[in-house]
Amino acid sequence: MPKVELRRLLDGLGEILDSPTEDVDKCSKYNFSVLAATQPAVKIKHENADSKLFPPSTGITDLQEKLSAAKQQTVLEAFKQIIPEPETELKVSSLSELADKYKSCQRCSLGKTRTNLVFGNGSINSRVIFLGEGPGADEDAQGQPFVGRAGRLLTKMINSIGIERDDVYITNIVKCRPPENRNPTPAEISCCLPIIKQQLELLNPNLIVTLGNIPTKSLFPDLPGITKVRGRIMQYENWNVLPTFHPSYLLRNRSAMPLAWEDFKKIPELAFHS
Repeated sequence: MPKVELRRLLDGLGEILDSPTEDVDKCSKYNFSVLAATQPAVKIKHENADSKLFPPSTGITDLQEKLSAAKQQTVLEAFKQIIPEPETELKVSSLSELADKYKSCQRCSLGKTRTNLVFGNGSINSRVIFLGEGPGADEDAQGQPFVGRAGRLLTKMINSIGIERDDVYITNIVKCRPPENRNPTPAEISCCLPIIKQQLELLNPNLIVTLGNIPTKSLFPDLPGITKVRGRIMQYENWNVLPTFHPSYLLRNRSAMPLAWEDFKKIPELAFHS
């Protein structure tokens, strides 16, 4: 990798860090040569993520073991009053229909604190999906994913590999902002996974790029942290997955930019030429 190319991208990162309100249109365009991905696909057996997030041994099952059948029924009926039955996932035929279906979602407590549900945006014909963690304050206010400082960096990196942001699809593992920008809980992720899976089925991309630990481990619960799996090509159901660092991590840790850049250079080959 020519050092001058990485130097220019790092300079662009510095511009974003030093100028939080910088207009993305002022960012210089790059015409970097793309290195084809050389790593073989790593096949990882995928188990149902929901079962990993919520193992069979729960408070309810422990309670059942200690109560008589009659008392169990009374307790379960009480639980049903405060915990709604899971919704039946009705299939839809388009992303717009799916977005409309969930625009007033109240599956978890995030629905009560959000300003806007951030469904995702981009090309419906995209061959690559970027999957982040969850909306921040800017995204919650505007109802669009990756519009803050991390979003500006993501756009620069996408442009740097010869792709326009409008030609990809960007979304998050959870659709509503967790209060105080905390990490989403396993329960909140579980509520949104059916939406993600329907988005994937409708878009049917060649590649999913998971940005950071949370979206990566939401799809692959048994994997180690992002620093150990970034850059590896894995399989989630019918789709190739490329984990890499979240842009917000890169804003805090400039030293990780060369590694993220190595990951990004694989995207055009995997998404558009596989």
